[in-house]
Amino acid sequence: MAEAKGINPELTTEVTEEVKEAAAEVVEKAPFLASWGKIRPIVLFYALYVMAAALLLALHLVVL
Repeated sequence: MAEAKGINPELTTEVTEEVKEAAAEVVEKAPFLASWGKIRPIVLFYALYVMAAALLLALHLVVL
């Protein structure tokens, strides 16, 4: 976007390259962060847990 506006395109290119390198380094050091397949079951488990807790709370409040 900075290049489209003409704001120091050389700096923008350098920054873009640095960001790409930093992202590649993060993925290299922590590949599990780049894999939704490994994180998805954990997220789904906690989502199910929160829904079950909300349902139990709602049932408890209805009984009271």
